[in-house]
Amino acid sequence: MLFRLSRILFWLAAIAAVTALVGPASLATPLTALAGLALLAAYASARWALQRARHGAPVAAGVETPVLDDAALQDILARVQAALSVVGPGIEPAALAAAAVLRAELGARETSVHRVCAVAAPFADLVTLAADGRPGVAHRVRLERSPLGVALRDGCAAQGEGGSWAIVLPGSDGTAALIELGAPALQAPPGALEALFAAVGRLVCAATMAPESPQRDILTREDAACAMPLQAPRGSCRTQYRQSDHSPDPLPASAVSDLQSRTSAPAVLDAQALARLRELDPKGENKLVDRVLRAFETSALRLLPQLETARAGGDRAGVRHVAHTLKSSSASIGALTLSQHCAAVETLIREERPDDLEAPLAALLAELASVRQTIRSMLDA
Repeated sequence: MLFRLSRILFWLAAIAAVTALVGPASLATPLTALAGLALLAAYASARWALQRARHGAPVAAGVETPVLDDAALQDILARVQAALSVVGPGIEPAALAAAAVLRAELGARETSVHRVCAVAAPFADLVTLAADGRPGVAHRVRLERSPLGVALRDGCAAQGEGGSWAIVLPGSDGTAALIELGAPALQAPPGALEALFAAVGRLVCAATMAPESPQRDILTREDAACAMPLQAPRGSCRTQYRQSDHSPDPLPASAVSDLQSRTSAPAVLDAQALARLRELDPKGENKLVDRVLRAFETSALRLLPQLETARAGGDRAGVRHVAHTLKSSSASIGALTLSQHCAAVETLIREERPDDLEAPLAALLAELASVRQTIRSMLDA
């Protein structure tokens, strides 16, 4: 319909221009103005039609759009994980690989990847990445209006007009990228795409982590006088400790009852969030949960000095940046209370309230200390 209107307006502009040239001189000015207006309207109609077609063409009558089931969504996640396993380090290659898989599997007409350079409310500075990962056009979006800004502000996927999506991909080192995905050609149950994009974000975060150091086992030869640490493949340690005839004293009854009364999952971290992470690595071969927890601990150690410096200098923008970064990463590991404290601090600064930040920051730091202690206990165990 819009293309037809564009053609009609174009021919109207052409007829008016020809009439202005060969017709009476008194009509030349109004006919020229009419031709110009019709040509502008034709151009606007064509652009609008192209934009609507780009975001997704209407389904033909009698053709049923395929619906993504749980098995198909899990298959997409598996393909994303396989693509991420062969890319280089950094958030940019991981985001480009994930975007390519999502575009192909969901049937989107187009996709683009943006690297987040800076966030300073109410704007975010982005750089569009080329297919080879090179930086392209730099641009700025609003956190409140643009789907890309909303996704970055809320830390989750945001749907735009025409069915398009903006997907945020957090990196393990505090960096972030955004995928701008056209309207999928496949339908999905309510909430399924949001869950898929959140899982893709966790996979990208895990893929950007630094590789683990080689496994060190304690191998002891029978003729060795003491235990010797040697490099060895994982699981090949035959003798970890030399045999000993010493039998330790049994635990007292009070200690046994105390151990039995403890819960297996720490209350500081949400059990469902940890279960979702374990679903991405059901056999535990990649030690995904441990790597995510270590990445959060490393990020927290890096952000704490920034927070203290900004707090001491009265830099509310710096405090908000740290709170925003911690809000997303803490929610991904199930530290929901810490994420709420971060959101409260971020809201106070974003809305420019005159409230004192000392009490909310004290609560944030106390909860962060509890989360780090819990993570340390889980990793040591």
